[in-house]
Amino acid sequence: MDTTHPQETPVKVKRGLKRKLILSMLLVGTLPLTIGLVMAFLQGTKEIREVSGTSFQALASETARKIDLILSEELAQNSQITTDISIIQALEAHRDQLATYSDEALQTVITQETKNWTAQNPEFVERLTQNDLVTTLRRYYGGSYVDPGHPIPVITRSATRGLFITDVAGRLIATLNTNVAYAHAQELWWKGAFKNGVGQPYIENVAFNDEMEVYTFTLSLPIMDSIRYQVIGILHRIYDAKEFFGASIETIRFGKTGHVMLIDGHGKVLSCPILPTGTSLSDPQIIPLVTPMHKGWTAAPSDGHGGERSSIIGFAPLPSTSDITQASTGIGWHMFVWQSSEELFAPIDHLFTWISVFGLLSVGLLAALGAIAAGRIVTPIRQLQEAAKLIGRGELQEPVNIKTNDELEELADEVNRMNRQLASTFAGLESEVELKAQEVQYLQESTTQILDSVPDPVIMLDQEQQIQYMNRASKEALHLNNNGHVEGEQLFQILKTDPPTTKKLGDEFQSICFVSAEDIAPISPRPQSQHTFRDPLQQQSDWSSTSKGQEFHLYNQTYRYEWFTVKARPGHAPGIGLVFRDMTKESHLQDRLIKEEKLASLGVLSAGIGHELNNPLVGVIGLGEAIEQEDNPDQIKEYAHDIVQHGRRMAAIIRDFTGLATSQLTEQLSEVNINEQLDLALDLVKQTHDTSSLNILTNYHPLPVIKVISQEFSQALAHILANAIQAMEEEGTLTITTGLTENMAHITIEDTGPGIPRTQLSKIFDPFFTTKQQGKGAGLGLTIARRIIQKYGGQIQVKSQEGEGTSCHITFQIQETIQEEAS
Repeated sequence: MDTTHPQETPVKVKRGLKRKLILSMLLVGTLPLTIGLVMAFLQGTKEIREVSGTSFQALASETARKIDLILSEELAQNSQITTDISIIQALEAHRDQLATYSDEALQTVITQETKNWTAQNPEFVERLTQNDLVTTLRRYYGGSYVDPGHPIPVITRSATRGLFITDVAGRLIATLNTNVAYAHAQELWWKGAFKNGVGQPYIENVAFNDEMEVYTFTLSLPIMDSIRYQVIGILHRIYDAKEFFGASIETIRFGKTGHVMLIDGHGKVLSCPILPTGTSLSDPQIIPLVTPMHKGWTAAPSDGHGGERSSIIGFAPLPSTSDITQASTGIGWHMFVWQSSEELFAPIDHLFTWISVFGLLSVGLLAALGAIAAGRIVTPIRQLQEAAKLIGRGELQEPVNIKTNDELEELADEVNRMNRQLASTFAGLESEVELKAQEVQYLQESTTQILDSVPDPVIMLDQEQQIQYMNRASKEALHLNNNGHVEGEQLFQILKTDPPTTKKLGDEFQSICFVSAEDIAPISPRPQSQHTFRDPLQQQSDWSSTSKGQEFHLYNQTYRYEWFTVKARPGHAPGIGLVFRDMTKESHLQDRLIKEEKLASLGVLSAGIGHELNNPLVGVIGLGEAIEQEDNPDQIKEYAHDIVQHGRRMAAIIRDFTGLATSQLTEQLSEVNINEQLDLALDLVKQTHDTSSLNILTNYHPLPVIKVISQEFSQALAHILANAIQAMEEEGTLTITTGLTENMAHITIEDTGPGIPRTQLSKIFDPFFTTKQQGKGAGLGLTIARRIIQKYGGQIQVKSQEGEGTSCHITFQIQETIQEEAS
């Protein structure tokens, strides 16, 4: 077989199946094995740690008890010295002698004696080292006064570096050695043991003694008077720390590196076979772990001896001794049991090694068994795979022969049965495919004939604006040859409109593509069209209802158009369709209708001008007649001023109706007060209407200013007031109210007239509509008033019920900052 044939590439898949089976078996086998080994290792490690920790704790506790007993015994033996009657009597004599000295005299004596001691004056030194108290100290030191059953250990005598007694002033009065100071009243150990004359045992922590050049610790005991009332002296003993504790601690060893050590609460070594006395533990983090005031063991982050590997440490405090050291220096003494991490965790490392070896052997065995099992499974599967490829090519002649007596053999039988069924099925499939192809061709031809019979041009496009189909009407509209090939051409290479129209159509097309990509239908392009797209074959009775923005001009013709989407095959993008109709004649007819409407509007404009000029003209005529009959020059000037105001009002009306007011809007806008404008409009109405019999009520609230043309705005208010006064026929109540709520200014004008019938209420803003008698109104007042109010962003609403009067409500929206100023 040619291995370069594309169909032979699945060979890698065959090899991958066997590898997957082996990996699966390894995974199934090694996962529980690994979990078991890991759990065994963890459990073994835990047990080793607990056994080691418990053993270390017991050793630390036993050694601490032993050292505590030694120190307690040492304390008891030294206490015998403090109760010796000869020592007490000698110290009481010193006390009585010191009582005769003043403070200055005593200080002078101490200073002089210190100089003598420092200078090693033979006579003075002999007096302190050869007296009766020294003899007594030597006897206790040598063991003469000790119970024969409890002799002083040799180690205690050899570890003693100093033994002396001070009096109540801290002066040295008896000492076995001369390398000590004379005055001790300022020493911490002396103050601690003296304790303001009450006295207490005091054990000083290990420190380096410069005079003796060794690390020492001291024991200080108060000597009480004969009646045990107060302290009369201090017994002070200095010990070599390493020599005192070494015999009891350094001899305790286990393994190669295991040993015990004595430390204080700050981690300073008092005695250790490895670390020098006076040094500190190398890792400060383990100090709080091993110095609690209870026994125990801990897994520390290091061994405290410079090793960085975690370790197991047992610890225990010296109970009795720590009570004294805590009271003396605030620091307890603790026993520390340690073994090097390498030696301590050697059993764990051995356990891990054996578990790893066992695990690797198990994995190897599983891999071998998996390879054998996978080979027995993969071989028949490969035969089935080869048979499937032959079936796919229609070349399987011989049946698949697999004899495994399991599901694979059943699968081979099913493959043979499938091959026979496919062979029989393929026999009649070709004829069915040919029949379906003929049906598809018939549908395509019939669809083409239907679209060619449509009188409106229809163009089908893909997402790239390439033409997929054009019906006969579209080819004729675009002056194309009916037999010309346009499929695949770009739309705007065929539809040659002006650049703005081309850009607009292109934007609409992109908008439709964007929406159709989200499977949304029907679709309306944004923002030109707001209606949904219809079926291009559906009859539309009125194309003129299409938005005028949906049209383009081509070859001196006007077309209205619509976009629509075409459902595509699965996996393909939807198509886009364009249908348009020649609306040239309809457009010409619409232009004529617009001209006629404009002429009709001119008639309305003329009537409006007459209506608006009537009221001020009546005022001008009345004022002119008044001037003819008036002799008072001041009154004549006032009438003339009113005539000028009426004239300006008529000029403003004419400018507004002829469009001149719009061109001067920016210059004439000014900030006006609504309440003042209402008063001005009311004065204008009073000049042309008799209001003497009316009850006029005003309820004004502070309002913000608005920007309007003052004369125009007062004119609108005057129209509304005039309508209300005329409706009441010179009898009734006119109420004018203003207010401010949130960001809205309100004007309410109410009358008590007969009201407006509900059937006529919807017509009150129509031009020339009036409910008054003929000759009393032209029906343009409210029409003009609403136009002016809406011009400045306001709204007007009229409510009325027949027989209950009429209410006119006007609102203006204002800015929030203006509203706050008004408040």
